[in-house]
Amino acid sequence: DQKLFAGLLIKCVVQLELIQTIDNIVFYPATSKKEDAEHMAAAQRDALDADIHIDTEDQGMYKYMSSHHLFKLLDCLQESHSFSKAFNSNYEQRTVLWRAGFKGKSKPNLLKQETSSLACCLRILFRMYVDENRRDSWDAIQQRLLSVCSEALAYFITVNSESHREAWTNLLLLLLTKTLKISDEKFRAHASTYYPYLCEIMQFDLIPELRAVLRKFFLRIGVVFKI
Repeated sequence: DQKLFAGLLIKCVVQLELIQTIDNIVFYPATSKKEDAEHMAAAQRDALDADIHIDTEDQGMYKYMSSHHLFKLLDCLQESHSFSKAFNSNYEQRTVLWRAGFKGKSKPNLLKQETSSLACCLRILFRMYVDENRRDSWDAIQQRLLSVCSEALAYFITVNSESHREAWTNLLLLLLTKTLKISDEKFRAHASTYYPYLCEIMQFDLIPELRAVLRKFFLRIGVVFKI
C-alpha cells in the first residue's frame, strides 16, 4: 500500500510542477506571485482602478505563442482543475484513502492543484482577452472565459470548508480584479453572467480585501447598467 501511495504522491507533485512550469514559461517565473501580491495590496489600499504592471510580465513566452498553442495549454489546465476539483469533492474517497494510511494529519486533498491550475488558466485567458493581436479570437476567448469563471464561482458557493474557501482567496481576487479591468462592453457580458453567483458569495465571511473588490464590482455594475 505504501508503495502505491508513494506513487500517487509523486504523480501529485509532478502535476503541480507541470502547472508551475506552464505558468513560468508563459509569464516568466515569479510574475504570477508578484501579481497576486499586487492585487492584494491594491484591494487593501482600495486602489483597484490603478494599473498593475509587473516588470517581468513581458519576459515570458506568451507573445511568441499562437492562440492555438495557448488553447492547448488551457485544455490541459482545465482538465487538471476538473480532476482535482472532483477529487476534493469526493469526501468518501478521501476518507477511505486517509484511513488506509495515506500520509498526512488530515484527509488528502488536491487543493493546490485545484487552485493553481485555475489561476494559470485565468491569467492566460484574461491576457488573451485584452491582447489586440488576438482580436480575431476574442469571441472564442470570451465564451471560454465566461464558462470557466461561471463554473468556478458556482463551485465556490458549494464549498463547505472554511479552509477550502480561504484557499480560493487569491483566485477570487484575480478573477474579480481582472474582470474590473476590461472595457464596459466586455464587462457587461461578464457582470450579467456572474451577478447571481456574486450575490450568493456575499453571504460568506470574506476577508476585507475581497469585500472591497466585490464592492467595486457592484459599483461598476451600477455605472455600466445605469442602475
